[in-house]
Amino acid sequence: MRLDELIYLLEKNNMAHQIYMPDGFHAEEIELNDMVCDSRNVRAGNIFAATKGEHSDAHDFVPCAVRDGASAVLCERKIDFEIPQIICKNVRASMGETASLLYGEPSKKLKMIAVTGTNGKTTSVFMMQNILQSAGIKTGIIGTVNYDDGCNVREAAHTTPEGCDIQALLAEMVKNGCGACVMEAASQPIMQGRINGTYFDRGGFTNLTIEHLDYHGNMENYFLAKKSLFDRFMKSDWSASVNIDDEYGRRLCRALGERSMTYSMTDEKADFFARITKIGIGGLDVEVNIGCIGKKDIVRLPLLGSYNVLNMLQAVSLAYSLGVPADIALNAMSKMPQIPGRLERYGFDSGAACVIDFAHSPDGLEKVLNAVRPVCRGVLSVVFGCGGDRDKSKRPIMGEIAGRLADDVIVTSDNPRSEDPDVIISEIAAGVKKVNRAHTAITDRREAIYEGLSRAGKGDIVVIAGRGPETHQILKNGSVPLVDREIVADWCKINGKEIVK
Repeated sequence: MRLDELIYLLEKNNMAHQIYMPDGFHAEEIELNDMVCDSRNVRAGNIFAATKGEHSDAHDFVPCAVRDGASAVLCERKIDFEIPQIICKNVRASMGETASLLYGEPSKKLKMIAVTGTNGKTTSVFMMQNILQSAGIKTGIIGTVNYDDGCNVREAAHTTPEGCDIQALLAEMVKNGCGACVMEAASQPIMQGRINGTYFDRGGFTNLTIEHLDYHGNMENYFLAKKSLFDRFMKSDWSASVNIDDEYGRRLCRALGERSMTYSMTDEKADFFARITKIGIGGLDVEVNIGCIGKKDIVRLPLLGSYNVLNMLQAVSLAYSLGVPADIALNAMSKMPQIPGRLERYGFDSGAACVIDFAHSPDGLEKVLNAVRPVCRGVLSVVFGCGGDRDKSKRPIMGEIAGRLADDVIVTSDNPRSEDPDVIISEIAAGVKKVNRAHTAITDRREAIYEGLSRAGKGDIVVIAGRGPETHQILKNGSVPLVDREIVADWCKINGKEIVK
């Protein structure tokens, strides 16, 4: 696209901006390809979006971007540098819309499904992709674990990428023949404007529990951030699927009115209802009732946790609203593979087992331990920590939950970031002590996991919580490679154990 064409589209869409065109530059002669917001990734023909972060201002890197071939800059103030500039009030909030126009508004060419809520987004997204692809609809993913553009899958850097990166991913999905995209929509990126320029056909709401209050301040602001997904980013013929077992879900359902479908495990009048009839280490037998068509069926869901039944109901309801027959959706759920870092199970030839989960909030940890308890025939252990530079109030709460629900507690390091991990551990331990549960503190996460696995005998289960599929541990002086799943595999090699199904 030429720069003059982009400027025309900005004006046509009433986007507030100013243009600075230095002498000797002509918009109709400047070809643009991609937009990037990291100066290290600039290539010839790019627009460089000069975002402001907590620790740096990308306006300072414009000379580097120009040196590497940038053809134009999206910025918040006129820069004393001879390069065409699109000047806006807030680059982070504007670059998604600008990039959407640059890439031909890709979200309008896909069936777009967004999932928001505190917990369950990742599982719901994987379930939705599994159903749609079972129905013959090639489906991309933008989420916590990975980005899948229909041809290539790569590790995710953020749950919700920057606005220009979202649009580039969507454009690749269109190019690669995808008919749909399922995307996690976290609250902070929504408020920061990262999903601006992206519009959705369907939206799902999982639940709302204590998390990110260091950013939002209180639960009311947190809820309104989630609700804004439905208020601001939906296409004309949209609908939502809402968990009415959650108090905030019921509130959202009332606000959305006829736009919302409901799902529940407690209210049989919900549009999609389910109950668990049998629990085993290999999964759940679930009776599903789809009220709108009067259909009942039994599904063998090869995952643990009643909350995964709720995630399944959301995925099935959203797919059904898009025209996928219920039989196809339910059959896809019966073949659902394990999701990385979400109740990811490993059995050992000793008869013990471990479960790796991303649970890093009080609600998440409580749900995981409650999900595993019914299938644990022996000692239920938990190895976990809390992230640094994040909401400190949840640390003793999570300690109390671990002490109350597990038989053996090992408190360790998560991603301490700039904080002292031993201080974080002591704050968690204060909660464990409230319920008079003994605990072991081991700062080194690898050593802590080794210890937990070494204690486990036949019938015991060790829950390793907090980091799920993350590949690096974030420390004060940077990040180091660390994957919980690989630590488990290393322990097996060292101790001559074999992983069995």
